[in-house]
Formats: sequence, structure tokens, C-alpha cells
Amino acid sequence: MKCPNCGNTVPNGFLCPSCGVDTYIFKKARNASIRLYNDGLEAALAQDLSAAATLLEQSILFDKNNYQARNLLGLVYAETGRMADALKHWIVSNSLVSENNPAAGYIEYLQKHARKMDQYNDAVRLYNQALHYLHQGSDDLAIIQLKKSLDLSPGFIDANNLMTLCCLMEHNEKRAQHFIDAVLRKDVNNPIALRYSQELGKERRGSVGKQKKRAAGAEVAQGISVKKTDSAPPMPRYKRSEKKKIGALEHRDLIAFGVGIVATALVLLVLVLPAINENKDKTIETLQAQVESYQGETNMTPEEVLAMREKVTTLEAENKQLRSEETKQANLELLETAVSQLNDKQFEECVATLDSIETVGFSDEDLQKYESVKTEAYPQAANSLYTKGKSEFLSNNFTDAKPYLEKCLNYTTSENFIDDAYYYLAKIAEEEKDTAKAKEYYEKIKSTYPDSNQIENVNLALENLNSAS
Repeated sequence: MKCPNCGNTVPNGFLCPSCGVDTYIFKKARNASIRLYNDGLEAALAQDLSAAATLLEQSILFDKNNYQARNLLGLVYAETGRMADALKHWIVSNSLVSENNPAAGYIEYLQKHARKMDQYNDAVRLYNQALHYLHQGSDDLAIIQLKKSLDLSPGFIDANNLMTLCCLMEHNEKRAQHFIDAVLRKDVNNPIALRYSQELGKERRGSVGKQKKRAAGAEVAQGISVKKTDSAPPMPRYKRSEKKKIGALEHRDLIAFGVGIVATALVLLVLVLPAINENKDKTIETLQAQVESYQGETNMTPEEVLAMREKVTTLEAENKQLRSEETKQANLELLETAVSQLNDKQFEECVATLDSIETVGFSDEDLQKYESVKTEAYPQAANSLYTKGKSEFLSNNFTDAKPYLEKCLNYTTSENFIDDAYYYLAKIAEEEKDTAKAKEYYEKIKSTYPDSNQIENVNLALENLNSAS
């Protein structure tokens, strides 16, 4: 009998004379690891990722050298958005077996697609920012961050679950069901999503008795299993052919994966920049105070004072550069917020965000993105503001109509209602006894929009104003 640990022959009993391992227990543990790996593989292929992760974690507990279990567990973690854990297991797997190990390919893939991975790193960062906002009680800001996170990584299960919670907090049951279904399509027995689905079902039963199983019906309609989370698939025997099954899973779309390590680096950058600026400010103040206190009677030589002045100048330049980078990052965050608002058809909020952005330091790609959002959002915001202003004007709510109409003109280009907006503003100015302003608006219509449908009304209004004066 060979020792499964060191390979030496065990002449009698089960205790290896070379390494001292109890071969019986060792083989039992290894076989248990193999069985759990196979169970985990079946669960993963059935899209039961929560169960697969649990089984594979147990497999590794029985045999930490089971590199196939580590590879599969890494894929499961990556599929659910746990990039750091996935990479950890692939690195360990590659260290255990370096030849013909798919883990090396996974790691190499992530290294070669750093640009794509940045998007998923940003998804992790935005998810963490959403958690921070929720802890602060800023639900609206959290939802914005989660929307951006899911735009970058739609399959990020934790972000989908957190968005479900936010929707339930806002009593938006339909939207909550959407995110529950998104999770259950990827992980059919995700315990958090199932719990939310159960809670949503209770709320619906309390409000509408006929909708008892609406959430479950949606899952069945989409072919989603609703078996209990603690149920385990039958344990097949370990087969060499199962390795091919791993290959089928390995070739899934790895673009859905992100690397948590880079995300962590980005977060650290955001946290460290302000501290660096603050430290440099203090250093500059100290050096400047020392330079100004030099009167020729100290121990400092003129050369030392000159060197100190040069150091102050260098630090000020570095500080300015750091603050510029910090400002640029803040403006890029605002640009992402504007994109999210545009996608949510919050056009007025979107243009307000765009107006607060400074594009200094933007790359050509960032500027193109900014102009694209602006081109799409401005006409929509102008139309929305004009509609509100016109409605208030026709209801004789001139005080409310005026700011809407004035703001709409800030975002118009060639819309066919511009002359009408000026006409309504002129009428409001007349109501406010501001004759000069009214005339200014009327003259603007005559000179810029001579074919306006309001031109006869404008001429009549100007005659009345001129005769009255």
C-alpha cells in the first residue's frame, strides 16, 4: 500500500513509517474532498452558486491541496463579484500545481485585460461607497452609486441584493422584484435574494390576497429553481471526465470578472490624497514661518534660507498638482453621476450636475463623454422646464412659471418653443410692471424669430407699451 501523502510504501497497518500520516484517515479526507468537489461542480453547473461555494469551501477544508476545487471556487467567487477571494484561490492553486493549471490562464487573462477590469473595479468601489452612504442614512446617494455599479457590472450579486434592499425601503416592490430576479437567474438559491422574495411575498399577501405567489411565479416563469438552500445534490463518484466539466465552466465569459486588488488601490488613493495635501500644507506653513523669521541673527546661513525657499516652492508645486488631481477625480465622479441621472431620465438634475463640472484636466475620452451627455441632456431638460413653465403660466402662477422659463432658455439650442418662452417671460414682466424687461423680450422675438407664431401678439404688445409710456 502506498502512502497518499509521501508516496512511500506502507508495509503494515495504516501508519506511514516515513511521514507518520495515518493513511486511512488521509485517504478518507481526500475522498471526502473529491466528493464535495463533485457536488460543488454539479451545483455550479446548475447555477446554484451559493451551494457550490459552500461545498467547495468544505472540499478545501478536507484537502487544502485540491487545486481543482480551488479553481472552481475561484470561478464561483468571480461570477458573484468576489474578485479578491477568486484571485486568492487561483494564486494558491497555481503555487500548488504550476503545470497545466487553468488558474495561470485566469490570472494572465486578468492581467492582460486591465482596462476592462477597471470597470469592474469601479463597480466594487461604487458598491462600497453605497454601503457608506447607507450607514450615513443617505439612501438616495446610495441608490445612485449602486445604479452606476450595476451599469459597470450587471452580474454583481452583492450590488443587486443591496439595490433590492433599497427598493424595499422605498416600497418600490416592482423594482425590487426586478433585482431579485436578476440575482436568482445567476444564483438560483441565493439565500439573501430568496429571503427578500419571501418578504416581498408577505407584503403582497398583506395588501392583495390574490398575489400570494407572484414572486415565485416570476421565478418559475423564468425557469429558476426554488429548492431549499440547504438541499444538497446527490453525490456522484469522482470521475476523470468531470475535469472536462470544469473546462466548460472555465470558458464562461471571464469579462464578467473584476479584480478587487486594483479597486482597493483606487480606494486607498482617494483616501490618501487629502491626507497628503494636508501634510504638505502644514510643512509649507512651517517652512515659510522659518524663512520669514530669519533676520540674519539666527544660526541659519543665507544659503540655508535659499534652500528652504526652494523647498517651499517645490512643495507648493507638488501640492498644487495633488489638489488638481483631487479636483479632477471629484469632477469625474460628478460626470458619472450625470450619466446615471441621464439613464434614469432625470434630465433637470443631470444638467445641474453638468453645470457644476469643471473639465480642466479631462482626457479626450472624458471630454467626449461629457459633451455626449450634454448634447443628449440639454434638449430634454429644456423641454421639461419649458413644459412646466408653460403649465404654470397658463394657470396664472407667474411666480412659479418664471424660474422654469428662464432656466429652460439656458439649455435651448434650436427648439421651436424658444420664442414662446420669451413671449411668456415678457408677459410675466408686464405683470410685474417691469416694462423695460418686457420690451427687451419682445424685441428679442422680433429680431431673432421674425417668423414666430407670436409675432402679431408681440407687435400688439409693443404698441400698447409704447403708447402707455
